[in-house]
Amino acid sequence: MQSLQLFEDTVVRKERRIPTRGEVLVKPGDKVEPGTVVARGVVENPDIRELRIYASLGISPDMVKNYVLKTTGDDVKKDEVIAIYRSFFGRSTKVARSPIDGRIESFSPVTGRAIIRGHPIQMMVKAHLPGEVVDVIDGEGAVIEVRAAVLQGAFGLGGEVMGELVFAVDSADVPLTSEEIRAEHRGKVVVGGSVVTVDALRAAAKNGVSAVIVGGVDQKDLTEFLGYELGVGVTGGEDFGFTLIITEGFGVNPMDEARFSLLEKHEGRLACVDGTTQIRSRIQRPEVVVPL
Repeated sequence: MQSLQLFEDTVVRKERRIPTRGEVLVKPGDKVEPGTVVARGVVENPDIRELRIYASLGISPDMVKNYVLKTTGDDVKKDEVIAIYRSFFGRSTKVARSPIDGRIESFSPVTGRAIIRGHPIQMMVKAHLPGEVVDVIDGEGAVIEVRAAVLQGAFGLGGEVMGELVFAVDSADVPLTSEEIRAEHRGKVVVGGSVVTVDALRAAAKNGVSAVIVGGVDQKDLTEFLGYELGVGVTGGEDFGFTLIITEGFGVNPMDEARFSLLEKHEGRLACVDGTTQIRSRIQRPEVVVPL
């Protein structure tokens, strides 16, 4: 396994980009906080639906053009009536409804079909770290710099979060159980020891914990908590209420003393956490950044 980085005091530079061209809202020299919006833009919605209007109305495709209420370029709401057909002097009514909120991208009077695309998606990226803007990436984002202590983990789940760093155990070889997760941990980054139990994972979600950092986790417990088995690939997009970082590996693994001590040294400080993990090709490890 690639050596995991551990820095007591280093300069961290992070590129913060949106996945499209857009507007950069900061400039070099600006001071930013984790919640500062660095850039924003709009991307095309990948949600496209084909609506067979003729089938919904029970008529031939070439007749549909006589009964449509909406056409190409019109905005529609989910379940809004796009076409209506009445027969038998109004005694029988059939309608075609939009399956999603969006816009009619195309309508064919020949095939009697419409293509509906979801509304454009507003994208933005925040600084995630408190620091200074040292460079701007034209139309995409910026580079943020901060002095910090940095700890990489072996594996993570969940995205970017932050919170006060607190300890729920006294030593690196103590398991993190549900008894150690309390209501006052809401919004905080909780450090455990050798392993996190499935009940502790549930308690972390229930109590609104921001992140859990611990030595290990049993794969069966993790599967039970998530409700599915993890596949091989990139993590970070999971949404189960908090971010989880495993510093050593699966199973019962007391946290490395150097990592535990580094975190302990900064208890009470802000910790910026990212669980994103990629172990193939371009390797990316989950990370804990404690600004100094």
